[in-house]
Amino acid sequence: MHSSAGRWFSPLNLAAYITWLAVLLQLLTSLPSPLAGRPLLGLLALGSMVVLFTLVSATEAEWLTQARRRALVVTQAGLVLLAIWATGRGNAAILLIIVAAQAMALWPWRSALMLMLLANLGLFALWQPLIGTSRTLLELLPVAGFQAFAALMSHFAATAEAAKADLELRNGELEATRQLLADSTRAEERLRLSRELHDVAGHKLTALKLNLRLLERDAGASESLQTCQQLADELLGDIRQVVSALRRHDGIDLAAALRLLVEVIPGVQWQLELQPELRVDRVSVAEVLLRGAQEAITNALRHGQARAIQLRLWQARGAVQLSVAHGGAVVPVLHEGNGLTGMRERVQAIGGALELERPASGGLTVRLSVPVDAPTGGMA
Repeated sequence: MHSSAGRWFSPLNLAAYITWLAVLLQLLTSLPSPLAGRPLLGLLALGSMVVLFTLVSATEAEWLTQARRRALVVTQAGLVLLAIWATGRGNAAILLIIVAAQAMALWPWRSALMLMLLANLGLFALWQPLIGTSRTLLELLPVAGFQAFAALMSHFAATAEAAKADLELRNGELEATRQLLADSTRAEERLRLSRELHDVAGHKLTALKLNLRLLERDAGASESLQTCQQLADELLGDIRQVVSALRRHDGIDLAAALRLLVEVIPGVQWQLELQPELRVDRVSVAEVLLRGAQEAITNALRHGQARAIQLRLWQARGAVQLSVAHGGAVVPVLHEGNGLTGMRERVQAIGGALELERPASGGLTVRLSVPVDAPTGGMA
């Protein structure tokens, strides 16, 4: 969830770069003797090291999908074995530690373990003819131990990062909910004040104007009565303007709650298209839309590995429309989990509809449509 620069220069990546540089320097110092008369193998080894470093750095690119990152890691394992074969030395085996760390971050632990088992079998096949079976097994033990250590460190780092991202997301949800509740309270207070001004003050001022007219007719016109009549007219007009202004801000500002929801989530390029002055009359409707946005964003971050998300809110055809879209890998089959099922049930309970669209380019678009006059109640 951090920026590319932050991931490229994270402590684990810096350790990987230093390890790669140390192996490269060892390779360069060994070129004149072990590889003398074998220039092509020397160039192949150097080329493998350069490409390996490029792939290690490339896995941090934001535009890469999970599948492509995994492919790069598998390629890295192959390049390490190629460098070992080309040099006939085992120095490059330490680079499998970098592969192990990345594999644990990208795969479930069983799949990562299988990849490293295959890589170490390849390493065994390269070393065994050179130093024998017993010596190979002894040399492999510390290498495998360091791989396990790096994999566990990577796993704990990824777990901590996921927990931090989840905490930030939950904090955003709490802030958005707080904003929704506060706006609902303010809306109710504005409605109460506008009704009080219109029903009480407006009624009494109208009665005052009628009494002033009767007094003016019975006692005759006077400057004082005309002044009172004018002040009553102006005051009644001012009250009507205040009531109209309060009425214009009736309802809940859902856009403000959505902005609070996304602004605390780092590492995502947001595209917000929120219709200005849009107000939702009922708290139940606003809550359904907010919860729908939360669930769609959570799915985009956790399952879609989204780096860019488009969030739209507008009113059209007598309904409030909400859309959350992100790019990513093509989803051949979409399985609705508890989150999407619960979202669909909440939307349908107030007469709305939920649509899921899988663009051919990849990713997922979630659209919610709730009627402006949606009934209250029925929320989970």
